[in-house]
Amino acid sequence: MNLYQHLQDCKKYLTNNKENNKTTTLVLGNETADLDSMVSALFYSYLASVTSSNKNRQYIPLINLNREDFKLKTDCIYPIVNYFNSQETDKEVNYKTCSQELVFRDDITPEVLASFNELQIVLVDHNRLCYDFEELLSKKKYVVESIIDHHVDENKYKPTHLKIINMVGSTVSLITQLYQQEEQKNKELFQQNPMDAEMAKLFLAPILIDSVNLNREYHRTTDIDENSAEYLKNIILKKEQTFNTNHYYKHLKENKHKIEDLSIYDLLRKDFKKYFHHPNSDKTSPENYFYGISSVSRWCIKKLIEEKSDAKEEIISSMKKWMQKQNLKFLLIMASHLDGDIFKRELFFLFDENFNASIEAAIIKGIENSDIECTCIQKSEDDHHYYYSQKNLKYSRKVLQPYLQSLL
Repeated sequence: MNLYQHLQDCKKYLTNNKENNKTTTLVLGNETADLDSMVSALFYSYLASVTSSNKNRQYIPLINLNREDFKLKTDCIYPIVNYFNSQETDKEVNYKTCSQELVFRDDITPEVLASFNELQIVLVDHNRLCYDFEELLSKKKYVVESIIDHHVDENKYKPTHLKIINMVGSTVSLITQLYQQEEQKNKELFQQNPMDAEMAKLFLAPILIDSVNLNREYHRTTDIDENSAEYLKNIILKKEQTFNTNHYYKHLKENKHKIEDLSIYDLLRKDFKKYFHHPNSDKTSPENYFYGISSVSRWCIKKLIEEKSDAKEEIISSMKKWMQKQNLKFLLIMASHLDGDIFKRELFFLFDENFNASIEAAIIKGIENSDIECTCIQKSEDDHHYYYSQKNLKYSRKVLQPYLQSLL
């Protein structure tokens, strides 16, 4: 069985699951549904399906966004569609036809959930279910079977099977390491179900993207990332002797940054994470609220504002629209771009006008007086927006968010 066959089995199972009594195990990445999350779900569900001794269980990789939003994921479309094209001999696959072969969040309706006999959850690239998914599962009994992640551990669950949390560049690196360990223990099984070059190329993509092509300068690459990338590259080289990771990374990056046709509102939705701050156990308490962080690559806010007179107003109006849609008290844009060969980051905060003023002030003070090394470009306390350049590049979203949470 290869990955493509596994995905076909998953779609058939989801259609016909009422006819069996299997345990359903949903493998899902975080709600940004970036390349690392998507491929981690695909990879781990495949690995678990191959190695599981319990044949009365179906692992299903779940893409944690709605199908219609797949078009926004420019980082994912190129490597995933390429993989499907390598498997389809009689037709060409595009992102629309590819999306029909995958399982998305809106496929898991309350009716589908109710039809599952037993439900288990595997979290990859996060270690706590997002609020919306928790709400969806609130009326269905489930257990968290495993967690594989590279973010700060929130210690929300005690998995029944496996928990791996390691601050590597890419979660796929951890799954690749696990794959190698399982391969050593079950050599005959893996000889019968080998990883082919096309699978390895798909799995390599998020490692290269998240580690900036294994560049240690950006503080996102570890030995595990390098070893996992080398393992996958060697599988590819057996079939493609001319394969070059630098060329592959260049193609991945070019396709990831094809954002010209996306509006500012779409950019905010494209790579967004929502967080629930709940100091009060009563979910309805006004002390509890949502906030969010949108990460936008290859986007220079300063240049946009300089070139377009109403750009700042468009950014703020788009942020307000997305905040209203997501019920957020504040939203942070983390924008990054290349200035020549120099990687730069920007931060843009917008707070709801009715948000607690003392907490807003504490957040801004904490940001300005931290080792994030922010330089203020523009700010308006009256309009509740604050715009900075960020010097300390190690503060990606997964590093900055825990610090931001500590300020609340």
